[in-house]
Amino acid sequence: MIRGIYTAAAGMMTEIVRQETITNNLANSETVGFKKDLALQRSRTDAPLVRVSAGRPQPDKRVIGSLDRAALINSIHTRHSQGALLKTDSPLDFALVGSGFFTVETEEGVRYTRNGAFTLDAERCLVTENGNRVLGINGYIILPEGDISVDGGGEIYVNGIMVEQLRLADFADPQLLIKEQNNLFAAGNAEVEAFTGRVMQGWLEGSNVDVQEEIVDMMTALRSYQASQRVLQAQDELLQKAANEVGALR
Repeated sequence: MIRGIYTAAAGMMTEIVRQETITNNLANSETVGFKKDLALQRSRTDAPLVRVSAGRPQPDKRVIGSLDRAALINSIHTRHSQGALLKTDSPLDFALVGSGFFTVETEEGVRYTRNGAFTLDAERCLVTENGNRVLGINGYIILPEGDISVDGGGEIYVNGIMVEQLRLADFADPQLLIKEQNNLFAAGNAEVEAFTGRVMQGWLEGSNVDVQEEIVDMMTALRSYQASQRVLQAQDELLQKAANEVGALR
């Protein structure tokens, strides 16, 4: 019965993490460039049960069975699939088609993002919505007044004259990136590769969250949580009867 309580409790904890992940996805379903997360579940290996003989100099430890430690969340996986393209016609909105990231400078160092909703600060530096400066090949991107255009490779022109090129990066294994707040990624141990995608000016990449799919997953997680909860309650009632009725003197 104790084993059943542990298994049911593990199932409830698993569904709590899954619900939190889905809730975060839904909250960012309208966030530009957001990449959804998946809570990956893995069955834990059985732990051996041993019998220890008391009263001996060297206890006799003999395996008499195993204890299933149930399935728990193993990791959070970020899905880097392409989001829908949204036309804005703003000259400072950029979308990336294919894999790759914009490079920005934050207080914590260089970070990467798919959110191309940029603007200009007081010094006419290209910045993100949070004020992080967008990096080019030669450093900060300072744009003089004039007609701004960007080609597919990230080269920026003002009045037909090239002034800078976006520093675009790709990674051999995006799963090694460390997801942070404000739609940013840290490189971590990921190996940087050359950008092979395409930049589209006047467009933004929407979130890759499918709201209907997330709602279905949320209902499934809720039902699984409720089922584990009922199992836990049943195990608790059986344990109470075993302690209060089975062993009672009559």
